Parts: sequence; structure tokens; C-alpha cells
Amino acid sequence: MKNQKKLTKIFVSLLIVLIATSFFVTTSALVTGQTTATQNDTLVPIPKKESNTQPFDASQTVAVQDKAMNFMMNVMSVDLSKYAIELKNSDIMDGVPVANDDRKITTLRYALTPLEGNDEKEVISVSFIFEKDVLRYYYTLPLTVVVTTAQYADRNAAVKGFLEKYQTYTNIDSTNLMAMIGDVDLTQDSIVTKESIRLDVRGTDLSWTYTVNGLDYTKLEIGLIGGFVRSVRDTRGLYTIGDTTVNISMEQAVDIAIENLASYSYRMSDGSIVQNFKVNRDATMPKLVVDPFDYVLRPYWDIRLYLDEVYPGNVFAITAYIWANTGEIISYSNMATGGTSDIDDINVSSTGSNLSSPDNTLVVAVAAVIAVVVVTLAIGLVVKKIHR
Repeated sequence: MKNQKKLTKIFVSLLIVLIATSFFVTTSALVTGQTTATQNDTLVPIPKKESNTQPFDASQTVAVQDKAMNFMMNVMSVDLSKYAIELKNSDIMDGVPVANDDRKITTLRYALTPLEGNDEKEVISVSFIFEKDVLRYYYTLPLTVVVTTAQYADRNAAVKGFLEKYQTYTNIDSTNLMAMIGDVDLTQDSIVTKESIRLDVRGTDLSWTYTVNGLDYTKLEIGLIGGFVRSVRDTRGLYTIGDTTVNISMEQAVDIAIENLASYSYRMSDGSIVQNFKVNRDATMPKLVVDPFDYVLRPYWDIRLYLDEVYPGNVFAITAYIWANTGEIISYSNMATGGTSDIDDINVSSTGSNLSSPDNTLVVAVAAVIAVVVVTLAIGLVVKKIHR
């Protein structure tokens, strides 16, 4: 009876995690759609694309496997002589159809099993996510006791030690990041800005963000447990920073969006064309944001134009995207309640630009890998309890 109760608790916990993960993936992907009822998150213009997913070829991950092993051996600070290393999963996510995203992201998951002892709780799951063969994300799960190769006097020393090794691994100069932690108490939450870098300390998480005119561009984030860096998220090696100038004011951007709205229309499933929208100018919501275009980060205006009435397809607003340096229109898209399957945008782009959110595919990849890890760990525990 006791064993049954334990098994029930395990499966209930697993079910909750999987449901939460599925919800997280679904909502994260949908926020980038051409239409949505969500009004609090930045929408990103993504022209519809056909999925080009190819059959998985294990040999395609060889290059990133070498990079992952290099990281574990030279950056992670784990004493690998105490563990057996096994590649448990390797996969390539070639786009996310829901998000109309065709970026290729490679995920790897390793199991580090202690050579001594047989407690499943001491097995470390190490996961990596690479994009364009560049490390985007690394994390360990679960957060167990790790046999490390170095002991540090305090958190500052641990972070500096990691950054020194990580700098060698990435070939990205991190001396300015290391200098910032010299006089900062990393045990206390704080925000420190030096020149164009903002250091945020939140609990056991640290992030260094490159900012220009108050806008965030590339970022390095790390998470710690004790003196061990358990996670890394890095966009510095993936994206380059383009023209950061903002020549178009908020008022000018709104004027441009409204004046050119006549060029936008959408088609319903019955073939009818919806156009000639009337905007409630007092209800516009402009926001200056940064996202990548062909892996180049540039600022643009995201402007939500709320309409005077609800149009066919439950469309209540039009979103305009305008380059902040030139005022050129990137595209328009519509916002609707109740779904978007029967609406197709027409003349959505005047520039042919394809902006894509840097994290939507990554969110799906992270959630998928975490789900796999949780399932694997739970099944292992269940099997062990049954055998007992």
C-alpha cells in the first residue's frame, strides 16, 4: 500500500510537470503568431513559411558533440574522472511550425553517472542547445551534489573562475564582465551599470546585458548552485549588433503606421478581402523593441493600432512594425480573438524583412528537453521502486 502511494505521488508530480511544460510551450509559441488576443507581450512579425523539416541524421550533430564535450571537460568544472559519460539524446529541431520559425537548433543530453554508488539521484543530466553551432544554452538537471575540480572561497571567485574558462571556450572577450564583479556583493540582489553593460544580480542568477539607448541587445546569463555554474544562456556569439540609431520618434512612427495602413488587408477563408480599417488614434500602443533580422539585432517600433470596431475574423487591432532608424515599414499583421486559422495577411511586408523572435524556438527546445529528462528520471525511479 505504501509503495502504491509513493508511485501515485511520482506520477501525479510528473503529470503536473508535463502539463505545465505543454502549456508553457503552447503559449510561448502562439504569442508570435500573426494574430492573438494577448496584449501584454511584444508581437514579432514573422511571415508564414512552409516547414522544411528534414529526416534526422545523427551525423549532423557530430560537430556540436565535440563542442559539448569541450565544454564539459574545460568549462563545467566537474571532475569527469568520477563519472561515466553517456550521450542519451541528440536531435535537431528544424523549425517550429506553430511559430513559423525555420531556424535549426541542435539539442544534446548527456548522463553523468557516478562510478561509485548506484543512487539515481546522483546522476547528473547535462543538456546543451546549439544554434548555428554556437552554444545558446546549457543546464544541469536535477540540481544534485556535483563532484567539482575546483573549490572557491566565495561566489565572486567562482564566477570569475568560470568566466575565465568560458572566455577561452567562446573566444569572446569577457574581461569587462569579470571586472564588474570585483566590487559587487553577489550574495545581494543589485543592478550595476558600467559603460554599456548592465549587471543584474537576482538570487543565484547573474546576467550581463549589452545596452544602447536603454534597449537590450546581447546577453550572458548564468545560474549558480553554491560555487557551481548550473546553467548558461548566451546570445553574444549568435547575434551581431547592427545599426542601433533611433531616428524616428514615437509620434513619427505612429503617423507612418496610420498613413500607410491602407496598403494592408487580409483574406478570410471564404475568399473575401478585409481592408480600409479605421483606427482609434488615442488607443495606439507604440513600443521600441529589439529583435534579430538574419541574426542581426536592430531596433524597431512595434505599434498596436486598435480599431474603431471588430472586423471579420474577430480582428480588433493591427500591429505595424517600423524600422527605428529609417522609418521604413517592415510589415503589418492583425490581432484577433479566438484564433487565426482562417485569416491570411496580404501585402504584409514592404521591405521583405523577416524578423524572428530569438527565444521562441529556444523555449520550445528547452521545454521539450526538460520534459524528456523529467520523464526519464521518473521512469527510472519507478522501475527501481518496483524491483524493490
